[in-house]
Parts: sequence; C-alpha cells; structure tokens
Amino acid sequence: MSKNPTSFPVLSRSQRLHLEVYGYVIIRNLISENEVEAIKSTLYEMEANFERTGELPGPNCFNTSTTNDFYRIDNLPHLAPAFFDYVTHPSIVGMAEEIVGGPVRLQQSDAHIRRPISKPREDEPFNGYRFHRGINPAYHHYEKGLYHFSFIKALTNLTDLGPEDGGTTVIAGTHKIPQDVPQEDIVKAALDDPTMIHQVEAPAGSTLLFYESLIHAAGIIRSNKDRLLILGGYMPTMFQAWSGYDPDMNFVKGLSQKNRELLTGANKFDWPRVSRGL
Repeated sequence: MSKNPTSFPVLSRSQRLHLEVYGYVIIRNLISENEVEAIKSTLYEMEANFERTGELPGPNCFNTSTTNDFYRIDNLPHLAPAFFDYVTHPSIVGMAEEIVGGPVRLQQSDAHIRRPISKPREDEPFNGYRFHRGINPAYHHYEKGLYHFSFIKALTNLTDLGPEDGGTTVIAGTHKIPQDVPQEDIVKAALDDPTMIHQVEAPAGSTLLFYESLIHAAGIIRSNKDRLLILGGYMPTMFQAWSGYDPDMNFVKGLSQKNRELLTGANKFDWPRVSRGL
C-alpha cells in the first residue's frame, strides 16, 4: 500500500479547495442506501444486545457511552462486515490519503446512536456545544502549496440531517489556528458571529471529511429523531495505535495484505509524500 498510494485526484478541485479554506468538506451520498441500512441495523442490534446482556459485541472493543441518549461502540473493523466495509471503503481511504498527504492506517473507528437529550444543554458554556479539537494543528505539512494534516476523519451520517437534527458542527477555518491561541477564546469569538459556525445538513450516506485540528462538536438534536453515524479516523502509517484502538490480530490474519497494512500500519516509515495540487 505504501508503495502505491491511491491514485489522485479523489476529491474534485472545488472539494479540495473547500477543505483547504474551511477545514472540512461534505461528500454527499458517498455510500449507498444498502450500505447505510446494513450499518444502521448492525448498530441498533448491538445496542439492543448490550441492553439485554451487558456484554460487548466482540473482543478488543469498548463502549465510550451507553446512556439512553448516547450509545457508542469503538474499534469496529472486526465486529461486523458492514463496519469493516466502511472503514476500508476505497473512496474513503483514497480521500484520507489525499488529505493526509501519504499512505494511511486506520487509527480510530466508532459508531454512534445519538438521541434528543431529556434536559436541554443551553445552560452549559458555548450555547450547549461541546467544542473541541483532537490534535495540535502543528502536525501538518505543505506539499505543492496545499495543507496536509496527520489526522483526518471521515464521518458518515446514517440518517438524513436537516437543520434540527443535530449534524456535526464546526468552526470553519480553525484547523490552522495554532494551539497556543486559547480554544475558549476562539469559540467565544465564533459565537459572536454565528456565520462562522457551520452545521452539517445532508442526506443519509453523506460523509463529512475534516482535519482533526478543526474545532468541532456534536450537534444539538432539536428534532425527535435518532441521529446515527459511523466514523473512521486515519493517520500516516508511522503513527501506531492508541487509546484502545489496537487491531484484533486474529481478525487481521485473514485479510488481504492491503487491508492488513491499513489496519495495522505495518509499513510505518515507508511513507512517500504525495500531493496532486489543485
């Protein structure tokens, strides 16, 4: 995989420019209706089984949350074919390579069921949004004039998202603001001009690609609908697994070489920089 990165371009020129300027781009209808339904049914079944038995769906995975309004299962590839197909989706991996700027390994994977919360969060700081960024913006490089970052995420909504449905919310353009600028100050400034705060509205099967340095938050669900999503996080191959996302090695043994490398980061420092420019 590291010898032959996915051929570029994967993103269109306008999509790549949108990502460069705002730190995110939405690819509408990236996965099919059948793929969406397979992931949704798997996720609902896992939640129901957990509620009934209290057991995890397999080895080497964990729950970040199991509350009534937020169920999340982490470390997905070996748990279900629908999950594996998502995190290894050729278009998603290709876009990840284009955005990172070289061959990638799967660093994070999780799937969520989010529901309207019983108590509104408007009394919390930042109008109820829990804004954060996951990694220091310093971990970037430029190639052919374009910005590449070492951790990107592909988040696909499994339900239609309108303005009241709690789509992921970002502060546009914050992916390049250095870590030494206090995040609280950035968020307060954005709240003074809400046009800088963008929320995903897209049909089911659409994918939000974003730099993990972009300040973002889960949306606030104001409708009565469940919001389901699946997420893959990708990094250069030299970054090894962290926070419980180690691959299940018994599962990995049966995969093709390409997918073994994707899940394990086996190529490590065999990492050619790539960029197609605009």
